[in-house]
Amino acid sequence: MSRSAARLFGVGIAGPSLDPSERAILERLPPRAVILFKRNIETERQLADLCGEIRSLPGEPILCLDQEGGRVDRLREIAGPFPSFHEAARAGLSRRAGELAADACARFGFRVDLAPVVDRRVPGAGEAVLGDRAAAEDPDRVIVVAREFLEGLHSRGVAGCLKHFPGLGRARRVTHLALPVLEADEGGEEKDLAPFRTLGGLAGAVMVSHAASPQDSRPASLSREVATHLLRDAVGFEGVTLSDDLEMGALAEFGGLPERSSAAMLAGCDLLFVCSRLEEYPDCVARVASDVSEDRRAEAARRIDRYSDRLRALQEAPLPARSLEAIAADVVLLYKAAGTGPADLHPPPYSDR
Repeated sequence: MSRSAARLFGVGIAGPSLDPSERAILERLPPRAVILFKRNIETERQLADLCGEIRSLPGEPILCLDQEGGRVDRLREIAGPFPSFHEAARAGLSRRAGELAADACARFGFRVDLAPVVDRRVPGAGEAVLGDRAAAEDPDRVIVVAREFLEGLHSRGVAGCLKHFPGLGRARRVTHLALPVLEADEGGEEKDLAPFRTLGGLAGAVMVSHAASPQDSRPASLSREVATHLLRDAVGFEGVTLSDDLEMGALAEFGGLPERSSAAMLAGCDLLFVCSRLEEYPDCVARVASDVSEDRRAEAARRIDRYSDRLRALQEAPLPARSLEAIAADVVLLYKAAGTGPADLHPPPYSDR
């Protein structure tokens, strides 16, 4: 029972290699996905070895990465710095940015880039909180550039994911640190939802945020009103839903990781992310197995399976792997085409773990 519940999780590891205790946990409870961060990446050879080791684990976990560019640029030290989504969008180069992000991901076997961000760049809120992660304030513009970025990813055999539902553009607090509560604003909410409504079918995956909403004072990731009724019934999304990292500060008042995991699954999240505290992952799996009905777990598994089928379809005609040197050279050309240069980036610690 616990092993099947484990297939509803994505997990992170501590450092640049798997230690014996981590391997033992992942072999006993094979997760569906493993996500890597900057802390896991040192050199090209080291990352290639680590990704190969992870793919050899039971169940062959799906490798995921947050490769947005700008302040969330996991591959910066070995292939970047990549331009932010805002920079690429402003220059009309969103598709090319997606292509290069996918080239770098594919080089190491990452099958999912958890991008693009489709939150709006709202002055006084998302513009400050998200910074260059958000492309534009106008939802129609967000839709155009996010579609281009997704198409760029797909053209290189890498899948994407829209984030962060129902939109953090109006948020004035950072979910990594505290719980933002979106103010009631029907017009603003509809603008936030527009990219998810339009692009959900193309992406096939949506990440649910930890922002609270007028519909429910609980974080979206723990709210059935938001993660199921709003996303499924109102927006019409039929793909897989991913929780944002369940370790974030926004969830501090909602129990420990096991309680958060079962609450997120009951709310409607299909794939649950525990990104740092792997030692607590077995308890999270056990809690989901005991608290969540077999029907709900089976529903989540079916959606993840369909998304996995999408990943396989994207890889049916793989392109030749490109060297990091060639990718890095093209990133420089991308900056030149945009009429800018790599920024002196000092991302806040929550975004570059």
